[in-house]
Amino acid sequence: MTKPTPRPDISTIIVTYNSSQVIGACLQSLIEQDGVVQEILLVDNGSQDETLAQVGKYPLVRVLSGHGNVGFAQGNNLGFAQAQGRYFFMLNPDTEVRADALRQLVAFADAHPQAGMIAPKLLNPDSTLQHNTFRFPNYAQAFFGFFERLVVLDDPRNGRYLPQDYEQARPAEHILGAAVLIRREVWETLGGMDAHFKLYFEETDWCYRVKQAGWQLLFTPHAEVMHIGAHSTHKNPERASTLFYQSQGYFYRKNYGWWVYAGLKAIQVVGVGYWTVRSLWGFWRKRVDAPTLQKRLTSYRHILGS
Repeated sequence: MTKPTPRPDISTIIVTYNSSQVIGACLQSLIEQDGVVQEILLVDNGSQDETLAQVGKYPLVRVLSGHGNVGFAQGNNLGFAQAQGRYFFMLNPDTEVRADALRQLVAFADAHPQAGMIAPKLLNPDSTLQHNTFRFPNYAQAFFGFFERLVVLDDPRNGRYLPQDYEQARPAEHILGAAVLIRREVWETLGGMDAHFKLYFEETDWCYRVKQAGWQLLFTPHAEVMHIGAHSTHKNPERASTLFYQSQGYFYRKNYGWWVYAGLKAIQVVGVGYWTVRSLWGFWRKRVDAPTLQKRLTSYRHILGS
């Protein structure tokens, strides 16, 4: 008699798009994990590079492809719908999971049954801390997003937790989508991410709904994941900026209401005005060329129209 295959403890879902340079190291780090029964589902959003060829070197990985580029949120939702594990691990392709991380995540989740989502400790490639837990969006964060020179990026006024907060397990408001453990019951009761978010804020919105439903969101320092970050967006910063602010506006309208959104738009008008003056000054000083200026001005117009 054939021995039945045990149900996975954890289903790792990775959404790829032209990720050939990073996906091999990511998958290798997952395959080397011990102490858990794992399945790996890779959802490819129409990669045009060698991503699928790289993935083909790992026969244990289950590939979902042929659906085109449906975005980060819907791509993950496709993976969640096929996952069999007690927990889902949403993971970016530009990550490497450190030794024993999956076992630590599952053990922590089993010990905290009220936790709907859990964040591991995220590290930069040089092993320094990468912030991956945040306060929910507010006006201060929106303001400092435009006037970033007024505070450092990791300032608590900018929605960050302090570095020392990453040394112990604790609650969090929302978690960066690069690496998040999700309890299966969250998906079954609340569904997945809102696919109306083209890019950015999709996991923030999901965390907000999970929190509103009464689940805890927790951080544990005992599971570590290295994350490169922005490997798919740095080549077109103007487009990335436009998508960020479009998603920010949708998040405010959906979760905070139109009056709060009106305040956000006032901040955006002031911020985009500042950016416009700064870019025109750079052009006049010959530090910004004409094509770049045109891209920026087009981006600013789209931000204000979002």
